[in-house]
Amino acid sequence: MSRNRTRTLRITTMAVVAVTIIIGAVKNAGTGSLSAFGVENIAAICPLGYLETALAGRELLPHLLVSFLVIAGLTALLGRVFCGWICPIPLVRKLVVNKVDEGQQSFTNSTTNDDSAQAILADGEITTASGSQESSGTEKNSTSGLVILGVTLGSSAIFGFPVFCLICPIGLVFGTLFALIRLLHFNEPSFDLIVFPVIIIVELVLLKKWCSKLCPVGALLSLFSRFNRTLVPTVDRSLCLEESHDTKCQRCRSACSFDVDLKNGSGTGGISDCIKCRECADHCPVQAIRFPWR
Repeated sequence: MSRNRTRTLRITTMAVVAVTIIIGAVKNAGTGSLSAFGVENIAAICPLGYLETALAGRELLPHLLVSFLVIAGLTALLGRVFCGWICPIPLVRKLVVNKVDEGQQSFTNSTTNDDSAQAILADGEITTASGSQESSGTEKNSTSGLVILGVTLGSSAIFGFPVFCLICPIGLVFGTLFALIRLLHFNEPSFDLIVFPVIIIVELVLLKKWCSKLCPVGALLSLFSRFNRTLVPTVDRSLCLEESHDTKCQRCRSACSFDVDLKNGSGTGGISDCIKCRECADHCPVQAIRFPWR
């Protein structure tokens, strides 16, 4: 699958989810948003929102615990698919800064084109890059994410309400859309149309590593994803340029916005951070990366 096709499919999926939620709001169906959603007697809440609410109220909330466990189970089964294919933030980032994902890592030989890599395979030519970017001594993504997650949960317990929900970009995106709907349908102007987009822009433009290093929702999903054994990106070492031709390629790692190193784990991101975006597979010049169902 080409990189453009994959990105288009991801954006389309995110857009379909957003449009479905908007239609539900316009039709007054009461389906809610990704932060809190439901159909008739079935209700669910985002897993982080559940933990915040439970800590704030100091109660278990059994009716919402079920949805929390279901989401945790699905993440353990499929990994962080939500972040790569459903969350509206990459779609908003595309609209704001014309990028679906965060800025990618830069490596000395990451500009090697696919044709030259194919030539290496065909002719047996060996090229070695003069030093790729290493991450030894660099803070792991999970460290900062878990710290933010701890602060998020702690603030909810201390102040008695889910503090992070006030600035969660996922909730603010839909809050902005709902405010726009109220304006267009009921002529009800609101400061939400100014305040919410400003907060979103600050989080996505100024905090450029929000998704990989700061988002507590992603950090929580990464904890569940540590049990993931399906659709895990796997390198066919018989095809990999680094393994079979002693070539410092690093194309897969440089394409990953979470800096996951599939070959030796030296990146700042771990395999549990993988959002199944397929950027690594689509950038591999020899199609050595697969996402097997196993």
